[in-house]
Amino acid sequence: MEETASKKAVEETVEVSLREDFGEILFRTDQTDRTGTILPVALSPKTRYYWRATVKGDAGDSAAAASFFETGRMDTPIDADWIAPEEESAITHPILTKRFVLTAPVKKARLYITGVGLFEAYLNGEKIGDEFLTPYLTDYETRLQVITFDAAEFLKEGENTLSILLGRGWFFGPYGLSNETNYFGSVPAAIAELEVVHEDGTKKSIKTDSTWTYHGSNIESSGIYDGEVINRLLYEGKENPERPVRIIDRFTGGTKNLAKSHLCDRLSLPVRILKTRKAVEILHTPSGATIADFGQNAAGFVSFHAAFPKGTKITFTCGEILQKGEFYHGNYREAKTQFVYVSDGREEEVRAHFTFSGFRYLLVEGWQGELTAGDLTMNVLSSDLARTGHFHCENGKINRLYENTLWGERSNFLDIPSDCPQRSERLGWTGDIQVFSKTAALHLDTDAFFRKFCVQLRDEQKKIDGAVPNYVPNFGHQTDACAVWGDVGTFLPWNLWNTYGSREELKANYPMMRDWVEWIRRQDETPGHAHPHLYDFGFSFGDWLALDGPTPSSFKGRTDEAFISSCHYCRSSQIVSRAAAVLAEGEEDAGKKQAYEKDAVFYEDLAGKILSAIRAEYFTSSGRCSVDTQTGLALALGSA
Repeated sequence: MEETASKKAVEETVEVSLREDFGEILFRTDQTDRTGTILPVALSPKTRYYWRATVKGDAGDSAAAASFFETGRMDTPIDADWIAPEEESAITHPILTKRFVLTAPVKKARLYITGVGLFEAYLNGEKIGDEFLTPYLTDYETRLQVITFDAAEFLKEGENTLSILLGRGWFFGPYGLSNETNYFGSVPAAIAELEVVHEDGTKKSIKTDSTWTYHGSNIESSGIYDGEVINRLLYEGKENPERPVRIIDRFTGGTKNLAKSHLCDRLSLPVRILKTRKAVEILHTPSGATIADFGQNAAGFVSFHAAFPKGTKITFTCGEILQKGEFYHGNYREAKTQFVYVSDGREEEVRAHFTFSGFRYLLVEGWQGELTAGDLTMNVLSSDLARTGHFHCENGKINRLYENTLWGERSNFLDIPSDCPQRSERLGWTGDIQVFSKTAALHLDTDAFFRKFCVQLRDEQKKIDGAVPNYVPNFGHQTDACAVWGDVGTFLPWNLWNTYGSREELKANYPMMRDWVEWIRRQDETPGHAHPHLYDFGFSFGDWLALDGPTPSSFKGRTDEAFISSCHYCRSSQIVSRAAAVLAEGEEDAGKKQAYEKDAVFYEDLAGKILSAIRAEYFTSSGRCSVDTQTGLALALGSA
């Protein structure tokens, strides 16, 4: 059945204004279908816009909502320097500091900031914003996101202190399946500009420059996979003075030219603590281990109140399951996933800063006194996507299954759609989200989340001649793209169109969709290819992790790999044809309209040729599919 964006018999009115009372309207539109509204407003940088939407149903019912959005710097250069510790410094978790004086009450303040690998910003000792793991994960060779924070509430008349705490993150820690560190860079650094507007209209700018200082934090080590060590005794008996920062214009490592030109407004949704959970039980295993059970597998970090004697060392190790009543960690592979705290005797609230993991259980070692369930808190981290879908029935097991899919989505939607949040991988595998994206949109509003991922896909695709990599960011720009995984380049944008109905988004993603099919077609039409229109060349994951492989330990099932790849080649060609038809229908430019119409015919014809080749190779004269596996027969339903 042809897929089209769903229509609703509603009338929608959208208004945009620079004034909260909507006394002056910049834009107003009325529409009767859900095709996505791209505001035809020439936006200015660093400006707040108010919007109001009113919806009327065909039964006379109505609803209205109003809110605002604020633009980032857009093309406005950031008037600051990259600053970092001294070159000979071994400090990898520095605190960069600037003290300044404000002489009048503050009306508005914005902090525009980014850092590598990760950063947390503080004003007068208070963390700015409720986001974690900023500035998130991108291909840092292409773009580095500048995050904007409202900083007004943290400022005061008189002396103020702005601090930036830096951690390793993905930038110069291990990344994914590679053992290489420092691939993107090896220097912790930040760039920021704090713009303050006083009540009397005067302005003040505090920017990162040579007047800043730095000193070492109490974070001894941190990493996405291994965890974090906070050692309050790290500098006991050692000097840790404030020293002048240095100005840098580029980073060492795999990225030789990461400079201000790579800075861009954020695409990432905020990663926040969406909920907290206390441990439900403290377990004592037969071997004598102490384990905290939080009753739910989720991604995040643990926090607790510390009031321990000086020198106390507490180690938390993450786990997802128990085996024979004992703590089990083997499925984390090389990832330590530990949080270690060494006390200097102070009383404080303790949490990790630059790491996260998937876990339900924590192996607790070194806790002083009796550990109770109320002592530990699981902070559940995820990109902040609004929930849009709910399901409940009378069968408790089905309800639990549904909830598991939602928890799995939350746990793996942490800035990128990953394969897992726990082991030494946590990559944005494209095959996983190609399969799951349609379901994901039934749970949560995934539009903006996937928009960022599509930009990343396109960034990578441009570097590997039209292929879509197996995961993004694509470490080393590997070119071993393959069917199903690479088909995210067509399936995901098409699922977004059918879910959210934005023609502009479909138009933005169309080059990626077309280039993916063209990448396959170029190889298909290579002279000497024995089976034209069959995708039987190159690497394939096959029926990945299917249980009907030749041996119990096989990663691939027994379904013919070329059949799987060819079916997806056919489907991607169909999608490109239908996307082109949608874009042609709404295109006002005659030349572009004609190009889309031409593509629609060409790729529909290509899909037909692929389908004929599949039938000739894999179907008997009676029309029965010869690939007699569950996967093969399921694919045949769409190919017969």
